[in-house]
Amino acid sequence: MHHQFLSTALKRHLDETQPLIDQIVDQDLAKVPIKDGRPVGEILLHMLRSIDFYMVGLTQNEWVPLSYSLKEYNTAEAVKGLSREVFDRARECVDKLSDRDLEKSTSSFNRPAKASEILLEVIEHSIHHRGQITVYYRLLGIDVPQIPYII
Repeated sequence: MHHQFLSTALKRHLDETQPLIDQIVDQDLAKVPIKDGRPVGEILLHMLRSIDFYMVGLTQNEWVPLSYSLKEYNTAEAVKGLSREVFDRARECVDKLSDRDLEKSTSSFNRPAKASEILLEVIEHSIHHRGQITVYYRLLGIDVPQIPYII
């Protein structure tokens, strides 16, 4: 039951987030619309690499942080391509998990956590950054696609 709920939530989130990422253009990657903020592209990359880190960790038990440097992903097309790869991999990873897998615990972090908690945190963390990107886009005068909420 947990698996179906979390899997559906993750996939819906990815589907709703892709249009936001798809509208980034080269000149906006390095923009920082608030004082002491991070560039838009860096936040996008952080969100993507976090999803990848946790989903691969949950399914393969490989907890290796991945690069999210704007030097490596220095074009909008590179970021968009990475997003499609990461989102496809995340969908594959979540499909490999079962309710039983989600009950397993790990002590690899600040406190012991079940895989279901980590998966929920992946979704929460990504939604947090999607909101941050939405605000940044609006400050930069970029239209933000509507999310088809239930209500």
